[in-house]
Amino acid sequence: MLVTAVGSVLAGATGCSRRNPTIIGRPSAAPSVTSAAAAVDPGPYAALAAGLAAAVRGGAAGTDRLGDYRDRAASAFDAHASLLAATSRPGTAPGGGLADAAGAAAGRFLAAPARGVLAARLASAGAYAAAVGSLAGATAPRTPTDAPSSDTIASLGDAEAMSALVAQLHAAIFAAQAAVAQLSGEDAAWARTLLSHHLAARDGLAAELGRRSVRVPVAAVAYAIDRPTDTASAVALLARVEAAVLPDACRLVRAATDETVRTLGATTLEDAAVAVARSGGALPVWPGWA
Repeated sequence: MLVTAVGSVLAGATGCSRRNPTIIGRPSAAPSVTSAAAAVDPGPYAALAAGLAAAVRGGAAGTDRLGDYRDRAASAFDAHASLLAATSRPGTAPGGGLADAAGAAAGRFLAAPARGVLAARLASAGAYAAAVGSLAGATAPRTPTDAPSSDTIASLGDAEAMSALVAQLHAAIFAAQAAVAQLSGEDAAWARTLLSHHLAARDGLAAELGRRSVRVPVAAVAYAIDRPTDTASAVALLARVEAAVLPDACRLVRAATDETVRTLGATTLEDAAVAVARSGGALPVWPGWA
């Protein structure tokens, strides 16, 4: 039996390069393959991030569930607002609970029809918002640890970036299937949602590669993982695997030349960030820019 070491596929490099469950905030419909990107003003998205920072500091419903992560989340939203806006200004906290506010903001970030580096920034900010919103809506959330973020992101062709993400998703799906068997309750719910979304993303990317007559990476028969035997080892596996998915998803967003491919990359980035947060893994301020 062929066994591929997960680390050889999943471990990452810098930027969004490949070396080295409630999922919220999705568009209601798939965009057209031929839809063109309009010029995107980052200002309104900076205001969204500033509003989330204000909501966290103001104690919006659900903020208490962040525990010790609360101050780090507020600082991260500040960082998003500062980088996206030419002039930093205080944000107005959205109404309602943090889970809903962050989910709505994530949906707007995710739907932004930007291209290139700005697309990767907006998708990353949306993925982080979705992760924090998921924590705020959880009954007993884990606390993510810190991870560094890079100022740069690799520039690749979109077919190459799609192929890299498909290869990562093959391994991530294998690991998620092993992990789900050891989970129950809320953990099982978000992990099953993650698995379903990864399968859909992989199949969508594979179909797009096939449409372009590009060879689709084939999954290994098996991957060398430390097969989980309980909840703790299952969530630890998901934390490690999904952190490795982030860079490939991010660089696909950067490389995408049409809206369908950008959305597949952005939703995968969001899914992985939520999973990292829910499993108590290492969550960068800018997911994928690591």
